[in-house]
Amino acid sequence: MRRIHLVITLGILAIGRSAAGESCSDASALRAELEQEAVRADHWNLAWRIVYTAAAAGQLGAAAAGVADHDNTQSLWVGGGESALAALGHWLAPLRIEVPVATGDACTDRAALRAVAERAAADERKAFWANHIGGLIVNLAGGAILAETASWRTGAVSFASGYAVGLLTTYTMPRASWGRVREPAWTASVVANARGYALVVAGAL
Repeated sequence: MRRIHLVITLGILAIGRSAAGESCSDASALRAELEQEAVRADHWNLAWRIVYTAAAAGQLGAAAAGVADHDNTQSLWVGGGESALAALGHWLAPLRIEVPVATGDACTDRAALRAVAERAAADERKAFWANHIGGLIVNLAGGAILAETASWRTGAVSFASGYAVGLLTTYTMPRASWGRVREPAWTASVVANARGYALVVAGAL
């Protein structure tokens, strides 16, 4: 029985030391990942700001100039409005990841960086679903407007093209932190039963 207790104790200590060592030693690796993700988020925001702003200006300008026929002019007005809404989202509510300054203490840095990663994961998850749902609603509304003011064919083409661009925007968005916080976390515990004790190691997503 003493031997069983000794094995259980050593197992728990080994797992605890491994987890503690990882939580401190991995601070620099996590910092590098978050800094890279922050740069990607800035580039993603800038790229789609430019794309949507240029698309809105071009389509609205062409619609105002009256260079196209009735159906295409209506499509330009609607497409320009949709692009303007998307551009406003990237200008006013961009996806940002702010990496804290290193303190020199590995464990403190790890805790702060983990909090940033969890916050970034929540922001990425919300942005991902907001883009999906918002893009669907906006493009359905635009298609319905064009079906009334132009033709069903024009509305369908507008919806398909607008929603496709929205999906491209969504799926090029950085989502590393979202994936990172969903990685397995391992725990250890001792379970007592009629036959003795057992060391249980479990993983949770």
